[in-house]
Amino acid sequence: MGIKIALAQFEIALGDPEVNLRSGTAAILQAAAESCQLVQLPELWICGYDLPNRTRYSQLVPTWTKQLQSLADQHNIVIGGSTITLQDNQYHNTYQLFQPGRPTPTSYHKTHLFQLLDEQKYFSPGEDLTVVDLGWGKVGLALCYDLRFPELIRAYAERGIECLLVAAQWGQKRSDHWRTLLKARAIENQIFVAATNAIGPILENQLAGFSAVVDPWGNVVTEAGPDQSALLTAEIDLSEIARVREVVPSTRNRRAALYRRWADEISI
Repeated sequence: MGIKIALAQFEIALGDPEVNLRSGTAAILQAAAESCQLVQLPELWICGYDLPNRTRYSQLVPTWTKQLQSLADQHNIVIGGSTITLQDNQYHNTYQLFQPGRPTPTSYHKTHLFQLLDEQKYFSPGEDLTVVDLGWGKVGLALCYDLRFPELIRAYAERGIECLLVAAQWGQKRSDHWRTLLKARAIENQIFVAATNAIGPILENQLAGFSAVVDPWGNVVTEAGPDQSALLTAEIDLSEIARVREVVPSTRNRRAALYRRWADEISI
């Protein structure tokens, strides 16, 4: 069965939640009008990397959460993207996934903090994976820099995810890395990868764009350009995963116990 998903690539107005909420809401409504079951927004899409003002944004999260949950409920669509949250006196870069009919979003705190943007000065790293069963399939949640760590995505794959959802603000200077890693994570785990990036400035640099959906063969199902706003839509057939794994049984051929033993030897 095909599942229709949407990726909302747009320029984030640094420190201007009202502008960003309008952009995000417009994308959500368009995705719903095009009968998508899920729409994903970029990383920190509400405020951008205005991290010194993290306290102000975290205080507004309850209001934003109410608005986004209402949109998910009214339009029967799953909504994903990240924002700044405060939990147990620790700030996090948090992926929030809103599902219709659920009272609160499912959350994932970014595991790997990106030092080139000083995330470690403002956020605490997450300690848990987040797998969500959406009825039509299991998804895992990740944020930007997480993509560089194959161990994380492998752990998700071992927990049965069929699609990795990645929200990002990935820099233009390393756009080739972004496009390569999306394919690599899909191929090595034989899953779909749906990744939303933003465009425009990020501090003194530029963002890469190239939001994309990649299938378990590593084929690009759809991809945005590097510098234009876009609402990408794609139909994904999760039954393709079984076909891929039958032709190339690398998932079954893994020697997990051996890898763990090698890892234990290194840590001794």
